[in-house]
Amino acid sequence: MDDTVWMMLVGVGGVVLWLLSFQRYRRWKAGKLADQLLQDVIKGKDAFRR
Repeated sequence: MDDTVWMMLVGVGGVVLWLLSFQRYRRWKAGKLADQLLQDVIKGKDAFRR
């Protein structure tokens, strides 16, 4: 194969890997936010009961 084909394959592979890692990061960040919101709700309910 020609060098340009290899460069295109490497470029496309790099973009796919970046998109997968970015999606994984966003899910991790959203999970942390959901955990924090849940803790805030639990604290709010505890304060309301007292």
